[in-house]
Amino acid sequence: MMSLIGLATYLVLVGLFLYVLYWVVNRAVLHALRTHAAEQRAAAGAAPPYRPAG
Repeated sequence: MMSLIGLATYLVLVGLFLYVLYWVVNRAVLHALRTHAAEQRAAAGAAPPYRPAG
């Protein structure tokens, strides 16, 4: 019986760790994408407008 409680505790802790890891990585990736998009918008605003040849 104790081994089942230990196994359940272990699985809960592993699941919690994976959830926190996912949350941290997800926030970091979303922040990087937002920063990159803002940098791209700023660079596009500073550059002269694109005019196709022809």
